[in-house]
Amino acid sequence: MEIELAYGESRGYWKHYSPGEWFKQAKAVGKINNVKATLLFDSGAEVSIIDTTFAREVGCNIDESQRQECIGIGETPYMTVGRTKIKVTLAGSLVYYFNVWVGDLAGQEAILGMDFMVPAGVRLVMNFRLLGPSAKRKVNIYL
Repeated sequence: MEIELAYGESRGYWKHYSPGEWFKQAKAVGKINNVKATLLFDSGAEVSIIDTTFAREVGCNIDESQRQECIGIGETPYMTVGRTKIKVTLAGSLVYYFNVWVGDLAGQEAILGMDFMVPAGVRLVMNFRLLGPSAKRKVNIYL
């Protein structure tokens, strides 16, 4: 069965298609509890998570009575270890305090989801490879 285009529709296309760049992640370097960290800004994540090992290294007090089952890519649910409060520093002097889940991560020290980005006013400007935590400050991200 072939599906035809309706009146007014057109086929989507990439003007400059680069398959190698399609799935790159928006990461930036910041600080968590005054320690340098690689941060993944994930607009598809509802919650933020910090790596268990890194959280212990930077002196976080983990409340292990709170646990959260997360579902990411794939079928297997992911269980967090607990919850903690962290200090995130972006652009050298923009400081945010908030609660995050603690779990095992690979490739970055923290995933900052929409629960962080919306209240902090973060805007992802992907065509310029910038992260805007405020109207005046920009943080370079690497893809």
